[in-house]
Amino acid sequence: MAAPCRRIPVVVVLGATGTGKSKLAIEIGRRFNGEIISTDSMQIYKGLDIVTNKVTPQEQDECPHHMISYLSPLQYSHNVVNFRNKALPIIDKLISEEKVPIIVGGTNYYIESLLWNFLINKKVKASSTDDSELKKEEDPSVAGVDTIQLHKRLQEKDPELAKKIHPHNRRKIVRALEVYDVHGVKASDIYKIQQEDSGSNQRGVLRYTDPCLIWIQTDHDVLIKRLNDRVDAMIEKGLLKELKDFYDENFQQTLDNKRNLDYESGLFQLIGLKEFRKYLRLTEEEKNSDKGRELLEEGIELLKIATRQYAKKQIRWIKNRFLKSQSTNVPPVYSVNSTHVDQWDELVSKPAMKTVEAFMKGIKPDIVPEPFTEFKTEYEYNICDVCNGKVFITKFEWENHISCKKHNKSLVRKRKREGKSDIKRQKLEEDQSKETIEEMS
Repeated sequence: MAAPCRRIPVVVVLGATGTGKSKLAIEIGRRFNGEIISTDSMQIYKGLDIVTNKVTPQEQDECPHHMISYLSPLQYSHNVVNFRNKALPIIDKLISEEKVPIIVGGTNYYIESLLWNFLINKKVKASSTDDSELKKEEDPSVAGVDTIQLHKRLQEKDPELAKKIHPHNRRKIVRALEVYDVHGVKASDIYKIQQEDSGSNQRGVLRYTDPCLIWIQTDHDVLIKRLNDRVDAMIEKGLLKELKDFYDENFQQTLDNKRNLDYESGLFQLIGLKEFRKYLRLTEEEKNSDKGRELLEEGIELLKIATRQYAKKQIRWIKNRFLKSQSTNVPPVYSVNSTHVDQWDELVSKPAMKTVEAFMKGIKPDIVPEPFTEFKTEYEYNICDVCNGKVFITKFEWENHISCKKHNKSLVRKRKREGKSDIKRQKLEEDQSKETIEEMS
C-alpha cells in the first residue's frame, strides 16, 4: 500500500502573550523539520531583547527563526507591506524545500497579511496597512484640530464609515480623511469593493490552502498571574538597564537627526518604553530619590497593566477574526490549553503535534475545532450622559454598558442628585409662594 502523500501546511500558532506560543512553535519546528516566521512588529527591530521577549540564541539554534532583529530602531518608515513582502518569499522557499513554515507572534495585522490576500496592491488603499500613498505625518490642516472635530468632518465626508470609528480614535479618523482627500473616494466604498472582489464579508481570500491554526489558551486568572510574574522576571533579568541604554543612545541620535521622540512610531511605541519614560528622563541622582522610586514602581505597574491589556486585545482579535462567522476564507482553529504547565506535554504538545501531523497527511484531525459564533456587528451611535458623555459605536457595546454595575451606580447617584435638586426647587417654590401670599395679605 502506497504511503499517504505528505503535504506541507502553513502552521499558525495563535494565542495571547504569555501562553507559550514560542515554546510550542519551536517544538513543532523540531518535530516536523520546520522554521519559524516571527510576526511581532517590535521584534523586527534590533535591540531590546528582554522587553520584546525575543527567543534566546539557544532557542534559535533549536529551530531557525526569520523576521527578527533586521531593522534599526530609528527606522520609522517600515510598515506591514514591507514586512509581508519580505516574509512571503521566505515562506514560499520553505514550502519548496518541503520545510514547514510556522507563523507565530503577537502582531495581529502581520499575521493577517501573511494568511490573507488583502488586495492591498490595488491603486487605492483604504486601510493604514500601507502608508506609502498617504501622508506619514499629519497634514497641517488636521495637526492642530481636535479629534472630535475631525470626526465631525468625517461624518460629513463619509458618514457610513464615521459610524464605525470611535470619535476618539484619531489615527483611524485621520487615515479615513486622507483616503478621501488624496484619492477623492470614500474609504467605505473601497471596503465594499474589496469585499465584492474577495467574495466574502472578510477582507480577502486565503493565501495558502488549508492552513493549520492552533490556538493556545490559558485560564484568565492563571494568565494574569503569569504575565505579572513575567514582568517581575524581566526586571530581574536587567530590563531597566536595557531600557536606559536604549533610551540614552537613541534619544541622542534622534536629537542629532533633528527629530522629536515619537512614542507612536517604530520601536518607540513598544510596551515598556512608554511606561517608563518618566523614570528614564531622570538623572541618576533623581532615580535614587523618593520621586525616582515612586516613578519606578509606577512604571512597573503600568507595564503590567499594558501587558494584560495587550493579552486581552489579542484574545479578542482571535475570536473576532476566526470565530465570528463561518466562511470559506476563515480556516478552522484547533485549541489546546496551557493553564497547567506541569501537564504541557499531555495538554499542549501532543494534541498540537497530532493536529499538524493530520494536516500533513491530508486527513481530519481528532481534535474538534473551535465553534463559530454567528455575530453581525450592529453599529448604533450612543452617548451616555450619565457617564460623562462616554461614546459607544455598536449596539452590543451600548447594551453591555447600560447593564454594567459602574453605569448603574452612576445612574443611582445622578437620580439622587436630581431628587435633591427637585426637593430644593420645590421648597424654593413653596417659600416663594408663601412670600407672595404674605405680601397679598
